[in-house]
Amino acid sequence: METNRRGGLFYGWVIVFAGCLIMASVMGIVYNCFSQFIKPVCADLGFTRQAMSFNQTLISLIQVAVGFVWGGILSRVRVKPLMLFWAVVGPAAFFCYSFANNIWLFYVISAVMSLTMSMLTLLPLSYMISNWFVEKKGLATGICFMGSGIGGMVLNPLLQRWLDQFGWRMSFRILAAIMAVCAIPCVLMMVERPEKKGLRALGADKLPQTEGTAAEAEGETMAHARGTVRYWVLATSVLLISAGCSSLVMTLSPHLTDSGYSAAFAAGMVSVSMGAMAVGKMLLGWLYDVLGSKRASLLSVLCGFLGLLGMIFCRVTPALGLIILGVGLGCAFGTVGPPIVVMNVFGKRDYSAIVGVFISFGNIGGAIAPTVNGTVYDLAGSYTPGYAAWAVALGLVLFCFTIFLPSGRKDK
Repeated sequence: METNRRGGLFYGWVIVFAGCLIMASVMGIVYNCFSQFIKPVCADLGFTRQAMSFNQTLISLIQVAVGFVWGGILSRVRVKPLMLFWAVVGPAAFFCYSFANNIWLFYVISAVMSLTMSMLTLLPLSYMISNWFVEKKGLATGICFMGSGIGGMVLNPLLQRWLDQFGWRMSFRILAAIMAVCAIPCVLMMVERPEKKGLRALGADKLPQTEGTAAEAEGETMAHARGTVRYWVLATSVLLISAGCSSLVMTLSPHLTDSGYSAAFAAGMVSVSMGAMAVGKMLLGWLYDVLGSKRASLLSVLCGFLGLLGMIFCRVTPALGLIILGVGLGCAFGTVGPPIVVMNVFGKRDYSAIVGVFISFGNIGGAIAPTVNGTVYDLAGSYTPGYAAWAVALGLVLFCFTIFLPSGRKDK
């Protein structure tokens, strides 16, 4: 790893690894583990699965709203105190799930958890990384955001064991404790800007002096960006990528069992795919540094497209490899791609406001995908027509990226 000018590990990497642990303990728990609670909670309290599943939809919808106002939040509040507040409130709220006896209390707690996710994960961590890295920004982003996949991989099998041994209420408490123990110390290690430690962003020394000192002024304002076709095309593309690639993950297990594979095999494919996605985030981040935003984005979307084709032809054994590729590098775009693309295309002047909107568009895609896929299945008796439609959408995204993403290896 790189060292700073005073010797030792460059502190930006501490920010990255702390962010990775936050992603694992917050997003890894709330996004990747919550579904395991649906069956035992419904069996105990008599909720319908649809009512309990709405918690996840609510979390996504509130995150969409926060993303649209993220730039305004940053203009009024410092990031680290904001993160620390939610690092305390979030685990406490998650602990309160264990006392819930009616569905409306679950919804209230889920609203708080959605705000916790917004204030602790993608939005603030993207902002931190943009401040600390000029070089190797892609690798830093990939390593940081792979934490959500690692958290899901490690905690899901443990959670299943805890649910069997201790029940769902105690399992909520255990996860809340893990969240607090990981998130609070990691937030305390965060430093908003390298200048506060007497450092410069990694790679800033290689910029011309005028470029380095004027970095804050580079790029487009939010008002100007919103008036361009490129802004809306790229934001819509992020929505379509999120919807199409999340469909791979959401429907993988039921589609494989519908196609004649055993439940055990389907579970194994899900596990392998989750591992591939964790590794894929780091790999995609590195590819952004090596290939540049345009080629790395095209490669990621192409992998998502191939993954959807793999789902369509999953009865043919080689197609299973395409599915793993699609989940690994295709789904990685959802978290790794938008921060880097926004920086490359629109610059740093209103980076936080613009990236917040792009992440919200991605959350919209993730929120509508279950409804679309479920409707397609109810009408056709199969997810396959939906995969075909998402593949066409990703083909359109490939065309749009070819036109609207700037060429060149270096990000702004």
